[in-house]
Amino acid sequence: MLADAQIETLLAQRTRFQRLRHVASCPSTQDLAAAEPRDGDAIFWADHQTAGRGRQQRVWDDQPGADLAITVRATISLPQPLALPAALPVAVLQAIEPLADRRLRVKWPNDLFLDGRKLCGVLVDVGPAGPDTYLIGIGVNCNRVRFPPELEAIATSLAVATGHEVDRGALLLAIAERVDAMLGCLQQRQHAALEELFRDRLGMLERRVVVGTNVEESGVLTGLDFAELVLDGERRRPLAFVRSIRAG
Repeated sequence: MLADAQIETLLAQRTRFQRLRHVASCPSTQDLAAAEPRDGDAIFWADHQTAGRGRQQRVWDDQPGADLAITVRATISLPQPLALPAALPVAVLQAIEPLADRRLRVKWPNDLFLDGRKLCGVLVDVGPAGPDTYLIGIGVNCNRVRFPPELEAIATSLAVATGHEVDRGALLLAIAERVDAMLGCLQQRQHAALEELFRDRLGMLERRVVVGTNVEESGVLTGLDFAELVLDGERRRPLAFVRSIRAG
C-alpha cells in the first residue's frame, strides 16, 4: 500500500497536482476542497464522507476505509469548459479499467458501470473555488463487498468484480495522471481520441434512444461529441443540457 508521502511525491513528479490532503472523515471532499486555501492544484481524499454527494445533490454512499472518495482541484483555462463533464468519466475509466480487467461502460451524465452495475460516480463543481477552478469529485467503490439493501442490486465494487482488494493510493495516483492528461488534451483542443472512447463506451451511437432535457424526445443517435448530440441526422442538442440518454 502506498503511503501518503509516497503518493504526494509521485503526484508532484507526474502531474500538475502538487499537494495531497488525506483526512479520516469529512462531510464532503468537494466542500473540503472549496474551503482550503487556493495555493495550487491539489487532491483532497477522505476515507469517509459523512455527507458525500453525487450529481443533483444525490447522496453518495461509501464504506469507511474501503472506498475511494476524492476531489481533484485544478485551475486551468479551458477553451471549451463544457467539454469537461463528458471527458471526465472517460479519463477515470482509463484509470480504473486495467484494475477491473474488463470493459467499463459510461452512463451519461456521470456514472461508470461494470458488469451492469454502478462502480463509480463523478461530478464537476465550478465557481466556489474561483475563476477557472474546477472541483472534480470522483467516488469509486473499491474494496467494499456489501451494500445497503437499496443499492445491493444496482452497485458493485472492484473487489466484488475481481475477487481481490485494490491499493486505493495507487488507484488515486492512476486517476490523477489520467485526469491531468485529459485536462491537457482539452486545453490544447486535442481530444478526438477521448471523444471516440466516449462514443464507444456510451455504446448508443446509431441506436434509437430517449434523450432527457427539459422534455423527453426520441430518435436515432446519429452524432455525438463533447459539445452536442444529434438525433436523426438533424436535431442537435447541446450535451450540457442533456440530463439522460437511455436506450429507446
